[in-house]
Amino acid sequence: MAHILFLSWWWPYPADNGSKQRIYNLLRHLAREHRVTLLSFAETEDAAPERIEHLRGFCAHVEALPKPTYNPGALKALLGYFSRWPRSLVDVYSPAMAERAAAAAGGSPPVDVVIASEIQTMRYLSVLPHLPAVLETPEITSFYDHVNRAAGWSGRLRAWLTLGKLQNALRRCMQRGAVLTVVSETERDYIRAFAPAGARIEVIPNGIDTEVNRPNPMIEPEPYTLIYTGAVTYHANYDAVDYFIREVWPLIRARTPKARFVITGGTGKVNVSHLAGQPGVTFAGYLPEIAPAVQKSWLVVVPLRVGSGTRLKILEAMALGVPVVSTRKGVEGLNVHPGEDILIADTPAQMVETICQLFEDGERRARLAEAGRALVEREYDWGVITHHLLNVIESVGPSGRG
Repeated sequence: MAHILFLSWWWPYPADNGSKQRIYNLLRHLAREHRVTLLSFAETEDAAPERIEHLRGFCAHVEALPKPTYNPGALKALLGYFSRWPRSLVDVYSPAMAERAAAAAGGSPPVDVVIASEIQTMRYLSVLPHLPAVLETPEITSFYDHVNRAAGWSGRLRAWLTLGKLQNALRRCMQRGAVLTVVSETERDYIRAFAPAGARIEVIPNGIDTEVNRPNPMIEPEPYTLIYTGAVTYHANYDAVDYFIREVWPLIRARTPKARFVITGGTGKVNVSHLAGQPGVTFAGYLPEIAPAVQKSWLVVVPLRVGSGTRLKILEAMALGVPVVSTRKGVEGLNVHPGEDILIADTPAQMVETICQLFEDGERRARLAEAGRALVEREYDWGVITHHLLNVIESVGPSGRG
């Protein structure tokens, strides 16, 4: 049994976004075979005593540290222009986390392997140079997206400088000997382009708990209802919802006036009044349980055009037995089979035709749902996925080095 020090940017419980779901499930499965010490950043309301106790139900030790907030205009962030690190990582660096990580590594029993989850925890590996390390999900695709979306030469230059700094930081991390685990082949290919010779980059996709997420025959789907699950406070979700409502939804309503489109997830300070006012559109807000809302829908639509990572919303829909229509961007990193377990539509016309045909073909909806459920059981259950991560840990830990 190894002692794993897990450093997390996201407080993992409750697991109410994709990053938290990944961290929570990895922790739960890792703790079945190894001793896990969790040091996690947390908002004040996140680290309630009952939430800490829940995590202590499977982690040997849990500590919550105040989560820094990136402020681009702060002096610390501005000084980051002169740092070799991206300035967002300069601004959110926490000396308290560095101190606690060093103390945990030097405690008893000694730590065998450190896992740093997300790019924001990468800097803390420098205070643990002697420990075998895994950098979990350092998503870089979104930084390339920022370059492509940047407005004007100055914005594009800043985006390129940030990307260059991140590439150098990841290269140093790999030169240190850290293994990188990414969620898709796309992420791996981006990193391979600048990785040092011999660097190890493992694809460990996102997953779903297929026991918890199962079709519920007691829930009756509402005819002609589409759903998108994702808070519009994340730019990729907002872009997807805005695009779908503006360019696709009016054409669907023209052909199927009974159609309804439900968007779940918090809206925060994002103004969605111009979108929520469209006929048949409902912003449901944050839901403590998303599964019932998904199962009440005929289809899950994923019109993503930007962003990175694999889409838990697709795996969740498949596990719940709800057919999915997505863009190719939406299924990046997933080993899906278009036409068999999912349908792909990249233009507004394709999206409209695909959705309206599915509205009228209940047998095809059922076939897609059945095939999607079989896919996640076979390839994307967290038990299957964590087994791969366990192999990585065992290969870099004491027994693997030996």
